[in-house]
Parts: sequence; C-alpha cells; structure tokens
Amino acid sequence: MAPILVILGVPIISILVTVGIHRKDAMNAYLMGFFRDVSRIKSTKRRMKQNPNAMVTTTTAWDIVLQRDDPLAGIDFSSTDNTNDDSTISSLATFTVKELEELGNGRNGSKIYLSVFGRVYDVSTGEKFYGPNSSYWMFAGKDVTRGLCLGCKEPECLVRSTEGLNEKQINEGRRWLSFFELHDRYHHIGNMEKVDSEKWLDALVLDSIVRDAVDDDA
Repeated sequence: MAPILVILGVPIISILVTVGIHRKDAMNAYLMGFFRDVSRIKSTKRRMKQNPNAMVTTTTAWDIVLQRDDPLAGIDFSSTDNTNDDSTISSLATFTVKELEELGNGRNGSKIYLSVFGRVYDVSTGEKFYGPNSSYWMFAGKDVTRGLCLGCKEPECLVRSTEGLNEKQINEGRRWLSFFELHDRYHHIGNMEKVDSEKWLDALVLDSIVRDAVDDDA
C-alpha cells in the first residue's frame, strides 16, 4: 500500500502545488488591482486639480472601485504624451525587447520603463514601486502585459503574449493599460516593435476609436 501511496502522491502533490500557485496569482491580481484602482482615483483627482477645464468625466470613484466603468473610454491612443527629455529616446521611439531591458531597467540610476500591450511607459517617478528592492522591481524593463492580466510576477509572465487568456483576464489588462495611459506622473514614450502574432493592441485602439465615433454621433 505504501508504494502505491507514494506513486499516487506525486501527481497529488503536483496538483496541490499548481492550485497553490493559481491561488497566489488570484490573490496577487486582487491586491494589485485594488491598489491600482485606488491610485487611479488619486491620479484622476490630481489631474482635475491641475487642469479642471481639461478633465470632463462622469466616472466616480465607486465606478472605478466596483469596476463599473469602461477603463478605456475617451482615451485617444493616437495622441503623443512625451514629456521625457532623455536624449537616448526620441518621440514615440520603437523599442526591441533588448532595448527596453537595457534602457529601462532602473539599474545604476537609469530610467524605469515598462510596456503594457506593446505601449512603453516611463514610470521612473514611481521608483518606490518599480525601483530596486520594491514590490514590482521585476517589472522594470519588461513588457508586463501577461503578468498584469494574471496578477503574476514570475519571469515567465513578464511577456506581451495574451495567448490562452480569458475575457476576464484580458479586461484586467485593459484596466492596467488605462491606469498607465491616464496616470498624471507616468508617460507614454514609445511602443514595442510590432509582433505579427499579437494583434491585441491594434484591435484595442480600433475598438476605442469606433466606440468614440458612435458616441459622437449619438
């Protein structure tokens, strides 16, 4: 009997470990999402205070916390927000995976960049979150699309691929994209080089443009 239990125990242990990993990722996703939404509310208030005439929104704090809003509503992905004067990059620069790592890894005083759905953001002002020894230090210099969709910080999740993700997970990624795109202290500085197998961002932008056009005609 003992040998049988030992043999059966191997897959059972593997299953328990896998379940534990999924639960950890689910908890990470919840906590990361909660603090993201709180930060998004604070960022929106700061933007409204800085330029009240430019901020017209009917989205409330409760809408954001309860996720009743469309996080991408009103975002113009064709606009340029490049307030970074670093001479190593140009307006809307195109990054390879290697360049993103080299230029935005945050080491030795360098900038901190990360990418979401192929859009590169300078998050250097958030060093306490993305700098050395911080909670999200592993994100520096990476495309973190999959990781943010899943709440996963492991190296295998720090990639652009959304393959196999469900609608709920993709929507979580959309909320992160909105967070970085509208943050008053982070800036969109460029894009990752095109990946033919990843059409998500193009579809995302098209959907936003079509939705805004319908709203304007209504």
